[in-house]
Amino acid sequence: MRLLDLLSPLLLVLALPGCSAERAPQAAPEPERAAAAPAPATDKAAPKQASATAVKALDKKQFGAPITESRTTALPEILKDPGKYGGQTVRTEGIVSSVCQSRGCWMEIADESGAAHIKMAGHSFFVPREASGHRAVIQGKMATSADEGASCGAKDGCRDQAEKETGRVAKVEIEATGIEFLD
Repeated sequence: MRLLDLLSPLLLVLALPGCSAERAPQAAPEPERAAAAPAPATDKAAPKQASATAVKALDKKQFGAPITESRTTALPEILKDPGKYGGQTVRTEGIVSSVCQSRGCWMEIADESGAAHIKMAGHSFFVPREASGHRAVIQGKMATSADEGASCGAKDGCRDQAEKETGRVAKVEIEATGIEFLD
């Protein structure tokens, strides 16, 4: 019993540096951990976002055509008035909140203002299924109300699958011609 009393403080001292090292980052954090992690959502209805520790580095960063649009339209601006951008090519960015786990043929970006459903133009490219939590730049054509009947969801169930997986209906749909992951 006396030996245990003597060893307990020693074990506690040895265990503390390991705990504090996990809680406080070292001087040079790993690149994927240094990327802007999504701010914790204060609204319980806000979409779930992966934490920085759950984000795995992607082997490839660019998919589809190169992004040529120079002006970025903020996602909240698009979500506030989607009709204003209907049929136009837009460039926006956001945190990937979900990805098609079958083929990577759709993904969603979301923030507190809502979500955008991103489908890959003509299924000509796919994104990694482990892309959730990464920041992405998307260039593509905004769907219009006339496009609704020809949307990915109407043809093959992609949008329905997204709604089932996320539990929400994305306010807008973008048919992406190019996607680039920033982290």
